[in-house]
Amino acid sequence: MGGVPGRDFLAKINLPMILDNYHRPVLLPQVIELLKIKKGGSYIDATVGFGGYALEIIKRKGYVLGIDKDEFPLRILKERKIANLDLYHGNYADLTVIAAKKGISCVDGIIFDFGLSSYQIEQSNRGFSFQKNEPLDMRFDQRSALKAVDIVNKYQAEELYEIFTKYSEELYSRSIAEAIVRTRTLKGDIKTSEKLRETILAGIKNVKGVNKNSVLARIFQAIRIKVNSDLINIEKGLPQAASLLRECGRLTVISYHSLEDRLVKKFMKQTARNKELLIITRSPVIPDYQEIRENSSSRSAKLRVAEKL
Repeated sequence: MGGVPGRDFLAKINLPMILDNYHRPVLLPQVIELLKIKKGGSYIDATVGFGGYALEIIKRKGYVLGIDKDEFPLRILKERKIANLDLYHGNYADLTVIAAKKGISCVDGIIFDFGLSSYQIEQSNRGFSFQKNEPLDMRFDQRSALKAVDIVNKYQAEELYEIFTKYSEELYSRSIAEAIVRTRTLKGDIKTSEKLRETILAGIKNVKGVNKNSVLARIFQAIRIKVNSDLINIEKGLPQAASLLRECGRLTVISYHSLEDRLVKKFMKQTARNKELLIITRSPVIPDYQEIRENSSSRSAKLRVAEKL
């Protein structure tokens, strides 16, 4: 289930191909411009993935510590032996601990990109997409204990309802939660993304005029957030990022749905009131038509930037 390909596979990987086909960094020119990269400066990409932002910083003579919960892209980057790129398999919720382990006390900029890569959706075999038939895993970090299959098959209807309402704000959360419990009781465990898709659709079969794909996307999102503690990690990671910035260092954050963006906006407003950070982007930067056309996964992205006072 999921897992990380072995060394023989990694040896065949072409990084430019990976970046072009699996993950196009969203709002890349804007992120690089707003970071105000300094020659010889130090940066943390807390969600480094396949290194799209990190490589652009390195091109401008910066040093980058790249952190990611998913080991697969880190192993690809390690195979490339890129100068001025240090990598760490970990969670940005532990940002200050990781930085200390690497001997870093302050940096000139930090990047968070809370999106899924195309690799995770298309190739990871972890059940992130309702359009595929894969094992229900949904873990970014394969060392984590909790899997999507555990939530779907072990949680009671009321617990599922709470997850769906809290993390997706889905109107039909209760009927979907009841459908999941009913299906696993009558037909056995729901172990694949395809089976979960069928069960969710059964829960809304009598609802007229609903966009079923949107419902599916929201429920899968809610389960993924719960599995990976995404919102909790954001709440933990942002204050640590602010504490690691040196004077005039910049924090850049890209979110993809309202729950994430709400947390980022709230954090930046609070730190601005406390005169810790200066908000640079009064309104979030969003992709233009051309970027959305070339990379549809960017359509909901919002970039917010703040500077250390």
